[in-house]
Amino acid sequence: MPNSLAFLMMTSWPLVTLAMYLRMPAKSAVIWSILLGYLVLPAGMVLDLPALPGLSKHSIASLFGYLYATLLLGRRISFMPEGRVGRFLAILILLSPFLTVVTNGDPIFINSQKTLPGLRLYDAASMLVGQLGFLCIWALAREFLRDTATLRQLVTALVIAWLWYSLPMLYEVRMSPQLHIRIYGFFQHDFAQMMRQGGFRPIVFLEHGLWIAILTSMSAMLCVVLGRSSPPDTARRYYMAAAYLMVVLILCKSMASLLYAALLMPALIFLSGKRLGQIAMLMGVLILSYPILRTLDVIPTGTLVEMAGRISDERAQSLQFRFDNEDALLQHAMGRPLFGWGGWERSSIHDPLTGETVSTTDGLWVIAMGYGGFAGFIAQFGLLCLPIFMLGGIHRHAGREVSILAGGVAVVLAVNLVDLLPNATITPVTWLITGGLLGYLEQLRKGVPEDETVMVAAPRRTGGVRPFAGLVGQPHTGPRSLL
Repeated sequence: MPNSLAFLMMTSWPLVTLAMYLRMPAKSAVIWSILLGYLVLPAGMVLDLPALPGLSKHSIASLFGYLYATLLLGRRISFMPEGRVGRFLAILILLSPFLTVVTNGDPIFINSQKTLPGLRLYDAASMLVGQLGFLCIWALAREFLRDTATLRQLVTALVIAWLWYSLPMLYEVRMSPQLHIRIYGFFQHDFAQMMRQGGFRPIVFLEHGLWIAILTSMSAMLCVVLGRSSPPDTARRYYMAAAYLMVVLILCKSMASLLYAALLMPALIFLSGKRLGQIAMLMGVLILSYPILRTLDVIPTGTLVEMAGRISDERAQSLQFRFDNEDALLQHAMGRPLFGWGGWERSSIHDPLTGETVSTTDGLWVIAMGYGGFAGFIAQFGLLCLPIFMLGGIHRHAGREVSILAGGVAVVLAVNLVDLLPNATITPVTWLITGGLLGYLEQLRKGVPEDETVMVAAPRRTGGVRPFAGLVGQPHTGPRSLL
């Protein structure tokens, strides 16, 4: 049960977000209100306010941030990208809840005691509101983080935030995951899943240890990206930060996240921006084709389980459990392949005798397939992969080489999206990076110089020094900011 501090933090965060938008440049307010809200607010808690949809840590900063940016700054922040493919995906993600409801008006009879209700128009509105939290993050990032300087600012913010966040992570590795229950009064997940290899893996204020591990892996790789695109003195600091975060990643005890970083670090260190973009695109092809490959049984699941068994029997059993559930859920999803089954447990598998749910959904792809069918999957994953596929073509159109920063960010985004196949580790960071990279590419296609900044009507203050200036390596002479 959440304590009074949990409710205070959730109810006060709209005011914290408002203060950031009033006192910071809009680009800094977008980054830090969403990033800090995700890192410090209680997980697994939904705030129900009168006449408002349920607000979680994923949506509270983005929805109010979108409102403040619209009203205070007078900006028209569109959900429609500039290209035709992007517009199609955005329209599809907005329409797919209604298409799912239209095709799921019939109830499902499990047994004489349990019936799953048919969907109504209210359910479509509820599904759409649930998506708006992430879409607002994506739209804000696309609007305000759309040039090289702000893209770098976003990446640097994530690295700085994670260097600080590693301190409570190390505490939980040593003392066990206790911070959430001690501060907010409840534990956000199953404590047994935080125990591994005779010790603990951290969770702090996130949803699961796997979430904290993938973000640690991404932050370590982004340190290398920043190091390659920085002066030598500053680059050494970033490489040292990457080495430190790799140690923290090992302590997270997540084999997949560690493999991502170990396999891609050499590429991020040695390859050109163009080659990095190509690697990201290959990963994007795997992501978008994965449901078809699993349907056709092309993925060598048996070989993957055997390889995991060479590491430990526990990991092999876990992987086999995931694949078995994927097979069952995918077969069920093919009953409504276009627009899925929707909510109310309709996309789950139930025991016909007891009526209890017997399936476990881990990967976001199979959740998207069951919930919204191929339309829902293509809309969500297509929008996430869009900047990855645009990267090379936009730079060729602009007559420029893909920068290390852009190529490296695309690879790190692709890593996060690949992890959505076995897990549901989508976070506000995912949508921040996707929106920022897409906005950068749209500006590049227009021919806007890469160093041009987004001008906003934010209150300004003179003087000030940029915190962490030694890490960033540049003095700050504009409005005060966390960067």
